Amino acid sequence: MGGTALFRAMSKGGDPSQDKPGSAPIIEDSTVGGSAGEIVIGLNGSKDTYVLKGEEYLEAGAHAAEPADGLLNAKIKTSGKVDTSKPGTYKVTYRVSDSSGHIAEAVRTVHVVDSMETMQGGVPILMYHYVYDPANPPADLNGNFIASTAFEQQLSYLKENDFYFPSYPEVKAFIEGKHSLPAKSVVLTFDDGEMGFLNVGVPLLEKYQVPATSFVIASDADAAQKAIDHRSPYVAFESHSFGMHKPGGNVGHGGIISAMGRDEIAADLKHAQEIVGGTQAFAYPFGDVTDDGRAAVRDAGILCAFTTQNSWAHVGDDVTALPRVRISGEYSLDSFIALVNG
Repeated sequence: MGGTALFRAMSKGGDPSQDKPGSAPIIEDSTVGGSAGEIVIGLNGSKDTYVLKGEEYLEAGAHAAEPADGLLNAKIKTSGKVDTSKPGTYKVTYRVSDSSGHIAEAVRTVHVVDSMETMQGGVPILMYHYVYDPANPPADLNGNFIASTAFEQQLSYLKENDFYFPSYPEVKAFIEGKHSLPAKSVVLTFDDGEMGFLNVGVPLLEKYQVPATSFVIASDADAAQKAIDHRSPYVAFESHSFGMHKPGGNVGHGGIISAMGRDEIAADLKHAQEIVGGTQAFAYPFGDVTDDGRAAVRDAGILCAFTTQNSWAHVGDDVTALPRVRISGEYSLDSFIALVNG
């Protein structure tokens, strides 16, 4: 059930067979200019989305970027209807254009089904940090780093065992007890937007067609540029705050959020959203959470916010402060399998 859509630029007359193994097909848009130019567009969540008959279809949207125009998320137009009263297959199309007239599309296939095996009680939201090449390990190697070889084994397991990658609207509704998720659902998140993840981890996500979220520290002057330079149909960039990834408070790990008021936190979150182009999810710096922080998350219109509490997210949890399953580079594949299967 997993995967998402890839529509990269291709000049007229190009050969899709030249795409790298493991990636989705490259297509040519025959409209304005005959090509998608340098636009990269991808879906939020799985390309093949599953909905039980009678439940609501939850639109997850898409993300896109282009080198000259930057982030294009706000310009994406969505079309297509899904009737969940009638089992069947439906198409939802996402289209975006750049200032040069190039157009790119991504298509989601929505399967409305009479029945399916579902997640019961909770869902694993995985928390990664850094990915590295074993041939060039970091000097400060610790559990926050995972070797690309180990990460690839994990992705291969998820794909071979038909895991489903729900969107944040799906996760939110599931946690609130309003929506069913297919069995073997899992969400992948990466904190900090670290270059090893971007340079080593993202190509593996593309190879196995597994969507993930990169939580970017937006006070980094290069945060938006990272999202553009490393644009991928399999990575949605979301906020790790603008100016809150620093000490100064007295809650949890001492992050400054506990020294800030609700309006100040909300302003920080909205500023970060403008930079990274994502509005659906947020990772609390250091995992520190306050009542004002939870309220600010709601004020900023964020669907799901995540802590560093090590647990599955369960039905009935607070969607403004959800736990995640820590993935350490020291874990074996068997340990990983146990964690994602509960």
